[in-house]
Amino acid sequence: MRLNNKNSVFPKNRSPLRYPGGKSRAINIICSFIPAETKEICSPFFGGGSIEIACADMGIKVHGYDIFSPLVDFWQCLLEDSSRLSNIVKNYFPLSWDRFYELQKIQGKVDDIWERAAIFYVLNRSSYSGATLSGGMSPGHERFTISSIQRLRDFKTDNISIKKNDFTESILQHKNTLLYLDPPYLIESKIYGEKGSTHRGFDHPALNVLLKKRDKWILSYNNCPEILEAYMDYTVLFPNWKYGMSNDKNSKEVLILSHDIAEIFRIRGL
Repeated sequence: MRLNNKNSVFPKNRSPLRYPGGKSRAINIICSFIPAETKEICSPFFGGGSIEIACADMGIKVHGYDIFSPLVDFWQCLLEDSSRLSNIVKNYFPLSWDRFYELQKIQGKVDDIWERAAIFYVLNRSSYSGATLSGGMSPGHERFTISSIQRLRDFKTDNISIKKNDFTESILQHKNTLLYLDPPYLIESKIYGEKGSTHRGFDHPALNVLLKKRDKWILSYNNCPEILEAYMDYTVLFPNWKYGMSNDKNSKEVLILSHDIAEIFRIRGL
């Protein structure tokens, strides 16, 4: 399967977050597998939201979910009033080394949701690889800038909602809706949540069982023997997010399609 230029997606919004495993470079490839008639999608692992934002810009209604409370707080505040949130964030600029680690300690203890959301964004832009509550401060924290605060203010979309929920519940709530899933990868590094809280102990077999009971899903995962075995009966693609699809089975990530989605694109010859 390969992509043509006509499949290119140019979203007007970009995710303001730096997020481990984020899919900003994968937008064209993943969105090319979303059927043209799609009106809504469900994202049980919203994370940095790059794919979801691109879908929203295409006019698709996005039902987003995540289990990580600080992340959900951030997105809910941003979607409600980006100007208000950016004004609070501005109060933390510039950020010192000591202040960064102080904010990491208190973020979850702050009562006001807007203040919590602002601190989350400050930490996200200042932390190494966007690890936020699971990593240290990035040397020079060059990603927390005036322009990053302005980009937060400029973010506008009407097609996304996000709630806190576990994937086992959100998937069942959207039985007839296309799923885009980007779960925590099956790797040793614990990079999601607070000190790896949402990564540690993630139930990969439970997700596999749920998906085998239904159609209409697109799943991105890391390329490892366990994942390939679990989804051996499905169409597994080996993408290079920068250069497109390939047959290189040494790709670090895989894209897995439910049978019906794979058949749609097989018929179209993509």
